[in-house]
Amino acid sequence: MSAEDPGRFLRRAGAGELPDGSLVTWSVAEGTRGRRWRWTIAAATGLRHVGLIERDATGRFTRLELEAGEGMLTLHPDADGRSAHGNVVRDGGVESLAIAWSDHDALAIDGDPFGSAVAGWRGDGWVVGSDLRLRREEGGGTGGLEIDERGVPRLGSALEFALES
Repeated sequence: MSAEDPGRFLRRAGAGELPDGSLVTWSVAEGTRGRRWRWTIAAATGLRHVGLIERDATGRFTRLELEAGEGMLTLHPDADGRSAHGNVVRDGGVESLAIAWSDHDALAIDGDPFGSAVAGWRGDGWVVGSDLRLRREEGGGTGGLEIDERGVPRLGSALEFALES
């Protein structure tokens, strides 16, 4: 946060419920290079996954990290803007990822409308399955969560806090 303009960047944390009753705990830290979202999804059975999404100052997706029982996924577009790469680390080894990508693509995460919303899901693009495998999907809907004027997904029974005091 800039001393000259303390309200310039969004720096918040919160928690709330997804439509399926799962609990989301999240934070967003915005700065001159963009926004970094971190969140967890937990159900009555325990922690489902942990995520991180980065978007640059223009709002373009630049990085996904997702940790779940199936392993750890990292994905980011290459500098050429035509491809994305990363990997999935599992208990049995590493699977390299390389996919076609464009600035019009978006990401969704199965069972995670919060992560899908902050990733910019609009119904077309790449979907991360619960097994951390990627699949292409066209016309898959918006993910189900409305976004407020700041770009924060609306959750049920929501609480929100300043990230810094």
